[in-house]
Amino acid sequence: MTRRRSTAFYVECLLLTVFLLALTAVLAQLFSAARTQALEARRLTDAQRLAQDISEEWYAAADETDFCQLAGVDGDGGEVTRTGPSGEDYLLRLYTIQEPENYGRTVTLHLEVLTEERESVCSLEFVRYWPD
Repeated sequence: MTRRRSTAFYVECLLLTVFLLALTAVLAQLFSAARTQALEARRLTDAQRLAQDISEEWYAAADETDFCQLAGVDGDGGEVTRTGPSGEDYLLRLYTIQEPENYGRTVTLHLEVLTEERESVCSLEFVRYWPD
């Protein structure tokens, strides 16, 4: 009788160990997914804040030259590194496309926010009309 009880006890301990290992694996995957989502959310928030800064510079500038001075890029665009609110550095890729109009031109600013590893976080466009 004692041998049956000890065998049942060992089987029960083995099943509990398997159950705890499975639970640990599920929790590890859950926390890993949460960390990945938190990182993505932080990067999107940083990108939104940096894009807001660039758009304010874009609409405050008198012309493209003034904007390039404010943004710290050369000519019709380029790349500039800025630090986001979380402290992470991002590469901002900027370029403009001009469309002539009757009494001025419509200029579209394309902005792409990249991580240090050159992974794209977001891409935005800002349109502005500048008279001649």
